[in-house]
Amino acid sequence: MINRPKIIAMVQLPPPMHGAAQMNQFAITALAKEFDLHVIEMRFARTLSEVNQFSLRKIGLAVCLLLRLIRAFPRTKALYICFAPNGFAYYRDCLYVLLAKLFHVPSILHLHGRGLPEMRRSKWSDLLQKTVFKGQTVILLGESLRAEIEGLDCKSAIIANCLDDSAFVGPATKQWVPHDPIRLLWLSNLFQAKGIETLLAACEILRAQGIACHLAIAGAEGDISKVELATLIEKYHMHTAATYLGPVSDPERQDAFDNSDLFIFPSHYPNEAQPLVVLEAMAANVPVITSNIATLPEFVRDGETGRLCPPKAPEQLAKSIISAINSPDITTAMRDAAYQMCRQNFRQDRFAEKLRQRVHSIIENH
Repeated sequence: MINRPKIIAMVQLPPPMHGAAQMNQFAITALAKEFDLHVIEMRFARTLSEVNQFSLRKIGLAVCLLLRLIRAFPRTKALYICFAPNGFAYYRDCLYVLLAKLFHVPSILHLHGRGLPEMRRSKWSDLLQKTVFKGQTVILLGESLRAEIEGLDCKSAIIANCLDDSAFVGPATKQWVPHDPIRLLWLSNLFQAKGIETLLAACEILRAQGIACHLAIAGAEGDISKVELATLIEKYHMHTAATYLGPVSDPERQDAFDNSDLFIFPSHYPNEAQPLVVLEAMAANVPVITSNIATLPEFVRDGETGRLCPPKAPEQLAKSIISAINSPDITTAMRDAAYQMCRQNFRQDRFAEKLRQRVHSIIENH
């Protein structure tokens, strides 16, 4: 039997379900095929509302994981960690990487969000970050995120997110023709920064201009509760033209895509990096309109594979929706190009091979 290199993976896994947790699941599945994988699960949040919240319970868990990490280090060739770029979790993960350095174990820091520059603004925080990242390898989701590690003495690799093969429904065979009223879909966990209020405001503009629309809202409660969402819907006079589907299972998720004309994701989330839900819409043959932030412009190429809008700009978002309605041939071409691009660049086997190659390279060169 071949003696496989031992590596530690410190990751958050679902539940709760969010993009990073889903990608972590893909990562450990890929790594387990070629390495002796020791998984230390970082389950600090029991619900979505706890994801960015500080608590004494989390400190206790962090200490427990620290002890588990120390016990696991002997014979370990590398530490793979889903590294938090901000908040309390950032300092926790800095401690884990520094500990790995003490044991002479190289770290692979996989960044699923943005925020590192904000965490190095003072002299001491800058020193901490430079010490943590020096000599390590950082995995970025796209070229536009290189600013995250500017000035840090670390190696980097670009490995984009991926989708499960089942997400690709096959190329569309029909011309894109919108329903009347046009069916819009917003799918994300209910966080204010994900742009649901921007979309509701855009829908109000559409209806004021005589363009009928129906908005389906899918996702679990986050910092917006079901009651607060109902209040927002009422505020923008969408109570007769919006439906809240709640959290959706995988089959329900696919049904939501199948019953939509356009997928709208006007996020202004400061830590947004490469939202999986946009890729999922592309793989489901739903034309996409989203924000021009983070890595989104790298694969939602405006006018080619989708439409881009500035965040927090409901007027421009409404114009983009109108443009999609009035140009069905162009919208069809963008939908089809998006599917092909997504199928080529965001496959799970592509992600897995790139990740395994990178880890092998780090172990061999250490």
